[in-house]
Amino acid sequence: MTQVPELDLTVADTKCGSDSPSVRIMRFWVEVGGEKDIIIKALKGVQVDQVDMWAIAMEDKGVKILEKKDEGNIVLYKVHLP
Repeated sequence: MTQVPELDLTVADTKCGSDSPSVRIMRFWVEVGGEKDIIIKALKGVQVDQVDMWAIAMEDKGVKILEKKDEGNIVLYKVHLP
């Protein structure tokens, strides 16, 4: 069984714009490729808001949030990348 690739946004440098959640997700998408599901780990607040906005903006490209699980101060997303 193949392990689902995981992007942990909770370790991001929040002071650097080039390390924003949306930029990190796009970079991760390029690294792992498409036609697969991934896990994104985000802190509640700004990171969760940015993951939600990114997913909405990318819906027309085929990105889908399959699952969103609240785990205290962290939210785990299962996302399909086309």
